[in-house]
Formats: sequence, C-alpha cells, structure tokens
Amino acid sequence: MKKSRHKPLWASLYLPSLLLDTMTTDGDNPHAVAIVERRHNRQQIRSCNDTARHAGIRPGMPLNSAYSMLPSLSAVEYDPEHEARLLHQAGEWAMQYSSIVSLHPPCHVLLEIGASRHLFGDFGNLIATLQQGLADIGYQASIGVAPTALAANVLARAGVRVGTANLQRLPSLLGTIPVQFLELEESIIEGLLRSGIRDIAALLAVPAASLTRRFGPQCPQAIARMLGQHPDPREPIRLSDFFQRSLELTLAIDNTAALQFTTQRLVGELAAFLIARDCGVNAFELSLRHHRSSDTRLPLRFLQATSQVRHLHRVLGERLAQVELPEPVIGLELSATTFSQIERDAADLFVKSRGQQKTLGEITDKLCSRLGADAVYTLDTLDDHRPERAWQKTFPDSSRDQPALNSWPERPLWLLPTPAPATRVLNLEPGVERIESGWWEDDDVRRDYYIARDNSGARYWVFRKRDNTETLYIHGLFA
Repeated sequence: MKKSRHKPLWASLYLPSLLLDTMTTDGDNPHAVAIVERRHNRQQIRSCNDTARHAGIRPGMPLNSAYSMLPSLSAVEYDPEHEARLLHQAGEWAMQYSSIVSLHPPCHVLLEIGASRHLFGDFGNLIATLQQGLADIGYQASIGVAPTALAANVLARAGVRVGTANLQRLPSLLGTIPVQFLELEESIIEGLLRSGIRDIAALLAVPAASLTRRFGPQCPQAIARMLGQHPDPREPIRLSDFFQRSLELTLAIDNTAALQFTTQRLVGELAAFLIARDCGVNAFELSLRHHRSSDTRLPLRFLQATSQVRHLHRVLGERLAQVELPEPVIGLELSATTFSQIERDAADLFVKSRGQQKTLGEITDKLCSRLGADAVYTLDTLDDHRPERAWQKTFPDSSRDQPALNSWPERPLWLLPTPAPATRVLNLEPGVERIESGWWEDDDVRRDYYIARDNSGARYWVFRKRDNTETLYIHGLFA
C-alpha cells in the first residue's frame, strides 16, 4: 500500500519590525530609532524601537512632537521596497528548515513544516529552534502554527503560542481572538465592530450569505481559506544563486571592535544560506561603507569550503582586528558568489567524549586572517621549462587540481639560488634530460641535465650548457 503524503502544516513567522530590527547598532545600548511615513501631508511615526517607546514615542505621533520629546531620535523614512527585500532575505534564511517557504507581505514568512516534523520530532521543538534562530540574527518575531496559512498568520499576529495540526480544532483555537487580527480591510473591521462582532467566534456564527450582503465577498472568502474550506495555494520562493546582505547603521561606528556585534547578523544569515543550499563558501567579501572615503573592502578566502558559523565569524573577527578605519563606518555589505560542496562530519558511534578537533583548513584560515593572506602560502607549479622559474607562491587552496608528477623525470626538492660550478669529482648516472627555452625569450637556456653522485653517495642534479660542455654545474640536491 502506498504511504499517504503528510498533511499540510504551516508555521507563520510574523516579523512586524523588519526595518527596525536591521538598524540596531549596539546590543547593550541601542539608540532610539523610528520609522516615519507621510500621512495627510505630515510626517508621522510608523513604528519605533523599544528605546524610543520607553521615551514616550508612539506610532501615529507627528514627527515634530517626537523630536520635542526626544531630540536625539533617529528618524528613517519608510521604504517599502527595502522592507520587501528584507522579507525575501528572511524567507531565504528560513529555507534551512523547510524546502517550501512562501512570503506573505508585508511581514509574514510561511514555512510548510509537515515534512520537517520527521526531522525535528514534535513541532514544538522546531518552533523553539526557529525562535532562537531568529533571535540570533536580531529579528523580533512571533510564530503561529496551523493547518492553513491564514490561520497560522492570525495566531502569529495575536501572539498565540499554542498551535494545532488538527483542522477541526481551528474554530475553537481561533474563537477568542479579536477580529482586528484578521487580514481584512479597515472598513470591514470597523463594520464588524459596529455590528457587535468582537471576536472570531462571533464572526463564525454569522452565515456566509449575511456577511456577503453586508461586507462583500472578501470577508467570507477569507474565513473559508482560513478554516481550510477553500484552497489557498502559495507560491514558494527560490533560493538565489549568490549571497548579498547589507546593513545601514543609524550611528556611525569608529572602531572595528564595535563592528563584531553587527557582523554576527550577516554571518548568521550567510551560514543559514549555506545550509539551505547544502554547500560551503570558498570566499566572501565584507565592505565597510564610509561617508566620504571609499569603501574598505575585506576579501577572505578559505582553504576548505565551510558553512560553520563560528568559524566564519572567528576568521572575520581576526581580519577586522587588523583593519585601520579611514573614518567611521555607516554601513556594511557582505557578499559571496563562490560555493562548493563540503563533506559532512559523521558522528562517532563509540567515542562521545572526544572534543572536536580543528581542521587544517580552519587553522590556515585563522593564520591568514591574523597575519595576512600573503604571509601564508604554498608552492605551486608553473608552465616553464626552466627549473628556477617553474614554481610560484600561491594560496593553499585544497580544491586546486594537483599536477600529475609521475610522468616527470626525477626532480630534487632543493634547488640552489644560483647554479654553481662543481668543485668535486662527480660520477654521472646514465640518462640525460635536455631543457631549452624558446628562442623568443630574452633569457636563453640550453642545458643537458644529469643525476650525479659523489664519493660519499650524495646525489646531485647537474647540467652542462650546450655552448660550454666542459663545465659541470650543480643546480640541485636530492634528499
């Protein structure tokens, strides 16, 4: 018998202060910030953070009145396009927990978590994980869980933490919630209140035909979708091919130590993006924006692709500590475009007390961030016949294809800085290798190379010039 598909279960992430949450500059002493918009030819407070609220600032207050109460208030113009971008970024962050994520503007992210329950167990564990993850990247959120998307939205906006996976329980669970939490036009909400309908239970008691005659079809249709009586299809979002996040600072930061708190959000979102794509990042760049000076760019490369948030933040922190700012920072942007597959560590079945050891890649990345990328390097081959020019310094990238050396003649590990004439008797072994440079090159090289031994058995790499076969030159020594 074919196993039936899981029943739909939606988790709604309600993010009422998306713009404000991205403007925090100091976790311990946040600055008072307000979002303002123009209504009726005057600027009003649309929303404000807790610091402004504690000073008496309230939504709907004229901006001039707010300034009279709190002159240090930072007012930011409401930008709906920026809010939409932030909502999409929050949706991409949520894709690490579900493959089906949909947006419900202006401030809801919907996750289909029916299948995720098999991974997280009870959906309460998943909700706790989501709540903590959102807090880690600085978002204030409430979460609602229900078999329909609209019901999950209502529960999230109303702050009802008790969810249900049972469609039949929805009417009783929603019944005590005021009708103001429904997503209906303001005129419909006002009409319901004037009719004495205060909560959803009273609304459900009214026949659909009566609601249609009084308020139009929008109200009964929304109720039917909320209760699962009508379909409510959702278009899932797709993950971007690249990662780019930016933060605007309400107060300029003049030292890199204070940037550590701000970069946690960016790195956390990058790690979530990598988990959703099931890959690691090979390199990323942090740009620090200034008011007058050009951007300070901090490119970072990793020996091995990684998605570990602690490692990413540690390397970035080490790199930031080495930077001297030309002037205070007013914004940040983190971008990454180079990704690759990573190997997942398998759990040890027998040894559970063993501490996690740092990999060579993590150690190398830390050294590069602390000492500079030029201070840590490895050797690589160059396509040149001349031995002294056939190598170069390069970043120790483990993903680089290694040359096949089995087809090459034997080479010494130690080359002399400058070939020197032999001052001792050397016995040449059979075999010769001719090396010539191109006629178009300035440094003409025409040599016949041999392997030679002295009386003690030491082995040398020697050559004779084609135009001077009498002198034997030592070019390298074998170990």
